[in-house]
Amino acid sequence: MAAYLDSNRRKPDGEALRKEGRKWVERIDASAKLEKDWIDDAEKANTAYTGERGSSTDGEDCRYDFNILFSNVETIVPAIINSPPQPDIRRRFADDDPVAKDGSELLERAIRIQVDDSRLQIEMEASAQDAFLAGRGVIRIRFKADVEGGEVDNDDLKELASDVAGHSGNPEYDNAGDDTSHADDEQGRTGAAVGGREATPTAARADLLQGDAPSVKNERIAFEAVSWRDFRRGPAKRWEDIPWCAFRHAMPMEDLEAFADKAITDPQTLPEDKLQAGDTDNDVVIWEIWCRKTRKVKFVEQDTGRILKVMDDPLGLTRFFPICTPLQPIEINGRLTPVNPFSIYRKLADELDTTTRRIRHITNQMRVRGWYPGDATELANMLDAGDNDFVPISNPELWAQNGGLDGAIAFWPIDKFILVLRELYANREQTKQAIYEITGISDIVRGASQGGVKSATEQQIKSQWGSLRIQKMQRMIERAARDLFVMMAEIIPAKFSAETLQQMTGIQLIPGQQDMIPVMPRIVPGMPLEAQQQAIMGAQQAEQARQKKLAHMQALNDLLNNNVARNYRIDVESDSTVRADLSQKKQEQAEFLQGTAAYFQSAGPAIEAGMISKEGAIEIYAATARLFTLGKSTEDALEREITKAKEAANQPQQPSPEQVKAMGEVEKLKAEAQRKDQEHQAKMAQIAAKSEADRQTAELKIGQMALDFETKQRESAMKLDEMAARMTEIEAKTAATVVSANAKIATAEASARKARQVDNG
Repeated sequence: MAAYLDSNRRKPDGEALRKEGRKWVERIDASAKLEKDWIDDAEKANTAYTGERGSSTDGEDCRYDFNILFSNVETIVPAIINSPPQPDIRRRFADDDPVAKDGSELLERAIRIQVDDSRLQIEMEASAQDAFLAGRGVIRIRFKADVEGGEVDNDDLKELASDVAGHSGNPEYDNAGDDTSHADDEQGRTGAAVGGREATPTAARADLLQGDAPSVKNERIAFEAVSWRDFRRGPAKRWEDIPWCAFRHAMPMEDLEAFADKAITDPQTLPEDKLQAGDTDNDVVIWEIWCRKTRKVKFVEQDTGRILKVMDDPLGLTRFFPICTPLQPIEINGRLTPVNPFSIYRKLADELDTTTRRIRHITNQMRVRGWYPGDATELANMLDAGDNDFVPISNPELWAQNGGLDGAIAFWPIDKFILVLRELYANREQTKQAIYEITGISDIVRGASQGGVKSATEQQIKSQWGSLRIQKMQRMIERAARDLFVMMAEIIPAKFSAETLQQMTGIQLIPGQQDMIPVMPRIVPGMPLEAQQQAIMGAQQAEQARQKKLAHMQALNDLLNNNVARNYRIDVESDSTVRADLSQKKQEQAEFLQGTAAYFQSAGPAIEAGMISKEGAIEIYAATARLFTLGKSTEDALEREITKAKEAANQPQQPSPEQVKAMGEVEKLKAEAQRKDQEHQAKMAQIAAKSEADRQTAELKIGQMALDFETKQRESAMKLDEMAARMTEIEAKTAATVVSANAKIATAEASARKARQVDNG
């Protein structure tokens, strides 16, 4: 709003604001003039569809006796969307990425909750009806939340809703509720400034909800099918390049003052505006304009050109605009102006209607009527007669002369009308077939069959070719659903609080009180050393798990709040919006299972013969299996089994059941031979043990005998030694005696000599 401030007074410049408002009204009028021909055709088609009384702008009556438009629209809409679209969100490359896995699971659960009430299907059906009736269907997305707590008046609540919840100021708010009803609209917190700093959603809420400020909760996403009459867009050749888009609203005059921003509207209001506001009870037409260049939303009053409110980007979407790519069954490259589908075959519809009117008029004339002579009173009496009543005829001879009754009565020529009527019915069928060829709605789509009973193959071929253009329209609906899911995947992480997401999805985003407490080992006095070591190791492992859990939650929050990383790692898609016939679904599943069995039965011999490798056979099967729509759970299970099969293919080849049986027989024979060999060895061991025992007994006896002989020898030797000792002792004693005797003899001889000497001497 700074651009509109007077530099001297620092107040909004009313003239500049009003000038810009008038420019926006002129742009919207120019957009309507650019698409005037299409709008006129859409109005004609709408009148023809409803069969309402009235005429088109050129004075032509648009009501039809044979309303082929109503039939086609009511046939094609259920054919392209008959079940609510469901998100299919996965890791983009199926890598081992736990954070991306939890992020995709969280987004898918949150989106499923938003579409579980079937409101999205209802709005998409309404948009599809606009697309095939007028030529363009538009769905917008809204973010809503409840504000409660604290005592605030309406002005304070609107201020809070604009700052915290990004209140878009939807003119169609509900006044039946309490004061918080004004907050149930688009919410936006991206880029808002709170407390002099850039505010994230959590920070903005934390700052504004302190004290007695109201709290925001129950965040949710709503959908709205915008009527083709209430949508305008800027000039461009592609939807991605439109500079602005606008939505028309009607607001009671008494609610205008409460809705508008007085700081902006007061400088713009002229005296005649105030008189008009007080003198009229009509609703005020307001345009909600989304400008991509400024990324602002402006509300402009159509009659006066006043800008009622200016808001910053409420949703913070990458594409800015709150709409998916509009549904246009007929698209022309480089042109965004729609083509009314009914205008393509309107002349044929007129021809069909003309034929139907003629059939009705001719049918009215096909009554049994005729002439008879005026004096034939008997014929008059006959016409008045009842069942089994006979009327007498006077002058029968005269009747016979005049040709009888056949000659007296001339009937109205009904047979001529029958021939004409037959040709009219045939012409009408040909006209219908021409319309079906143009629209692509074949009789097989309607469940009808022409020319009697057809074969199953003929009906199948007819169904396949007849559904090709239907499938294109189904992809258009699926594309719109995917665009909505992509926008929801951006809004949910940015606008939903972590508490809401955690309660909604069951995936933890906020650390609990227990998660914030470090794990310490529990050691008590007297605990054995080994038990202390185990307690320390257990605490370390628990602490590592806690740190890993906190890091995972932080990484998950970072991924959800980072648009670039989230788009790179998470793929947001939509499954089919058409519920297939149960018998057809069963047939497809049966064909898949039969094909799987036949493929592996034929591929087995080729693999054994070396004609194809296991990896090649598995890749061929995987490529074929992906052609079937098996559902997410089945596809995930199939991918897991294919991965296991690829890993098993790199392992050594496992024997076949026959080989396993033969190997079992061989092992059995080997075991039997081994058992017999063990028994033989046991017997030989017993014999050897017995021989060894006998040998040991003989050796023991021989040893004992040797020991006895040796003992006797030792005893004999001892006795000999004793005898030798005694002999030695005896000899010693004898020698001693001899010596003593010799000594005595010598002494005696000496004494004798001495005596002789004495005697001689």
